Amino acid sequence: GYAADESIVAHVWDQDKVERNRPELAKYLSHFPEMSKWSQPGSGNHWRKLGSLVEHVDALVGVATDPKTPHGMLRLIERFAEGARQWLKVAGGAKANLLSSVFCGRSWEPWEFSLECGAFVGYTSIRFAAALRGQLGRGRGRAVSVEVDPVQACIARHFVDLAGCSEIAEVWVGQFRDVLPRAVEEFGVRALGFAFLDYKGTIFHIDLASLERLLAFAPGGIAVADNVVLPGAPLYLWVVTRHIAWATTVWALQEFLEPNVEDWMCVSEYCAPLFPEVDEPPVSWQRLSWHTDHMRRRAQGMRPGENLMAEQDRVSYARYIRSIYRDGGVDAQPWADVPHDISLRSRHEYRTAAVCSTQLPRPAWGGLH
Repeated sequence: GYAADESIVAHVWDQDKVERNRPELAKYLSHFPEMSKWSQPGSGNHWRKLGSLVEHVDALVGVATDPKTPHGMLRLIERFAEGARQWLKVAGGAKANLLSSVFCGRSWEPWEFSLECGAFVGYTSIRFAAALRGQLGRGRGRAVSVEVDPVQACIARHFVDLAGCSEIAEVWVGQFRDVLPRAVEEFGVRALGFAFLDYKGTIFHIDLASLERLLAFAPGGIAVADNVVLPGAPLYLWVVTRHIAWATTVWALQEFLEPNVEDWMCVSEYCAPLFPEVDEPPVSWQRLSWHTDHMRRRAQGMRPGENLMAEQDRVSYARYIRSIYRDGGVDAQPWADVPHDISLRSRHEYRTAAVCSTQLPRPAWGGLH
């Protein structure tokens, strides 16, 4: 069957890459106990956890079910995260189901690519590569992930190699804002089919605007933002729910392996290359944006004078952020783990967009503006 064939190809073709990458990975692993403050995030326990994750995957990849296939790799990472004190900030569970539903729900062209901002250990990189392979076939399309931390990028590449996805998935190292032009240079304009924003939420709206100005998004391109509630992305949420170029639905769902924590994800479709000014968010939303950065640093152990955030802290803080969003007129629909017909705007929102758009020129997709 296909799974067996996939396993054989990964073993023959990717094993050389795995072995070449292993010495570099071992060099990083040997220094994990001392890596406490210089890289992101800042908790010393973070590096011990990642070291244990690599050992877990390397030990089981040869004996697990479907060992060298994408879904087998995803399950190995999830199994590690399910262990005591080993939780990983990956888009698993309900979030993975939402991402897969939206990603596979659009029609992909062979020249299009996906762009993930915040690769971490390559969990979602592998998921997107497997989905593109299913949509377009082997070697067509690209799933690009950007990671600012070189150690985490090395781990992500290692896992991508083990999963047999190296012909589709690429992990680039650097600040997302710095590598955006490279994506357009390599793949061309109007080739970005799907962008997944999963890093520092307070700058999502800035980088999304940069992608628009670079003419990166393909017609009907999708942008999905994670962690809109926790830690939070208030300015991004304000923009995409009011910008007439974007048709947005906000979904409420459980955080991975944290059933008591409700997070939101924004799913937005790029409808037209329009660049109107969006009204400034209220002062309360701007203040909230600053505070979410504070809480993000606290959760990462970068505020030694404060305790790390316990689960109850996260639950209470998420409830507080949702209340501000709702006071501003933005609410989320509950997501269930079943296939969805993703309707990206309510009829009222479409009517509002239609009224606004009649006041603005609608340039052709291929034109420069």
